[in-house]
Amino acid sequence: MKPVALLAATLLGCAATAARAEPDWTVDWGAAARVRPDHLGSAHYRVDAVPVLEANYRGLVVGSFDDGLKWRAWRLGRFAAGPIAEYRQSFNDSLPRGAFRTSDTVEVGGFGEMATPLGMAEVRLRHAISGYDGWSGDLSFDTGAQVTPKLGLGGQLRVGWADSNFTQEYFGLRPHAARKLRLPRFLDEDFVAVGAEFDAVRSVSPRLRLVGEISFDRIVGELRPSPVLDSRNIATASIGLTYHWSSGTEGHAS
Repeated sequence: MKPVALLAATLLGCAATAARAEPDWTVDWGAAARVRPDHLGSAHYRVDAVPVLEANYRGLVVGSFDDGLKWRAWRLGRFAAGPIAEYRQSFNDSLPRGAFRTSDTVEVGGFGEMATPLGMAEVRLRHAISGYDGWSGDLSFDTGAQVTPKLGLGGQLRVGWADSNFTQEYFGLRPHAARKLRLPRFLDEDFVAVGAEFDAVRSVSPRLRLVGEISFDRIVGELRPSPVLDSRNIATASIGLTYHWSSGTEGHAS
């Protein structure tokens, strides 16, 4: 869940000429209720709880629980690039017999982004250092606006890609199960998905914020039949509360 991070990154990246000085750092911490698929490719959904953590230091280092930690190490005008690390959470509920039980993983790599008058365009390339041990990437466009003094809205369009290691780990079957169903032992297709997201942040008090997200992705890459793949649609929805801390340019809390 990333409504605070998405809006903050977009607004900070595209509003450099704003008259009001931005805080040196901000931190938002809380929790949310989330509706998500039992597992990737499942047509069945469940509700769970997820932490919400967003942090920003002068727009140079930004991070969140699901959007990763990135450092804008190189800047040239409206362009920025640098290293990135992401935590990929895996869902293993109600997996069919013979499926791999996927593990959470950390992915490291790099990113490049360009601020435009309408929003932020970004490309990422990462390698998983655990779990499926493969490559993945994203191309996205974020936009957002402070609609009222207490309400911010944001959105994202994206394309996601991962190599065949990811496909095998998340949609493949163990050898004995694949033989039984006469399916390929190894899935060699890449994973490709397109999606969109809508985010909202509403200030309840000077420090308390109500955050929400609706996200939808569609798997468009060619995948061979698998009991794991009941649906090509991946939808999530979240709503939660966060507590906000920030520091002014003079170093005092605000």
